[in-house]
Amino acid sequence: MIGEKDMGKSTFCRFLAEAATRSGRSTALLDTDLGQKLVGPPACVTMADPHGLSLVFVGSTNPVLGWPRLVEGTRRLALRTNADCLIVNTSGLLAGPGHSLKAAKIDALRPDLLIAVGEGQSLAAIIAHDALVLPILCVPSSPVARRKTNGERRTAHREAFRQYFSQSGLLKLESGMLPPSDGEAPLPARLLLGLSSGAGHDLGLGLLLNRAEGEVLEVLSPVAEGDVVQVLPGLLILDEDFTGKHLPASPRRVSR
Repeated sequence: MIGEKDMGKSTFCRFLAEAATRSGRSTALLDTDLGQKLVGPPACVTMADPHGLSLVFVGSTNPVLGWPRLVEGTRRLALRTNADCLIVNTSGLLAGPGHSLKAAKIDALRPDLLIAVGEGQSLAAIIAHDALVLPILCVPSSPVARRKTNGERRTAHREAFRQYFSQSGLLKLESGMLPPSDGEAPLPARLLLGLSSGAGHDLGLGLLLNRAEGEVLEVLSPVAEGDVVQVLPGLLILDEDFTGKHLPASPRRVSR
């Protein structure tokens, strides 16, 4: 599912998933939009299927900053489900780097059908690309779709993070679970973290409460402490109100 922002893609994805489920098909909904989430928390690629919610931590709500993990996470989750109907939601970034990012996702997924919602030059450029050899269904945008302001988007991010961490406990994790620092400064307090059980299986998000200077990381998370064996630093600092601020990318963060 591709289209500009606020064209009704998420609503259409929900409708398709519900219709497929009612028809008796096993259905998975894969959400590759890092900011305006359809399922699961922000800064992740997420998937809801008959087995529950799965995620891959990206560490950013900016798809360009999180590009490698975003594309790899999309591919990994699509391979993980055995549902016979996989519906994939995407962000509204189509122009500039968005064009290449959509091409990378399409290449990673090899979908049976591409649904283009709405119109516009950026969308037209993607579906007219010579290398795109798959069926395309063009549908108009929803008549009730409404453009969101940047303020509304920031509020949605903040509330989604607040809700995710609302049932969290304090974890005390070994700093050795972090990637090697290679001389970088200690990670700052309130940095968003990805918590993993290893072998490419991400469990959820954490929020670093202390600077990563000692042997123990104090982390706020709904994930069970005993399940965590790896900690991946992200690119977002969440303040006390869960408003996010991005850090510059580095080899230590959002890579594995």
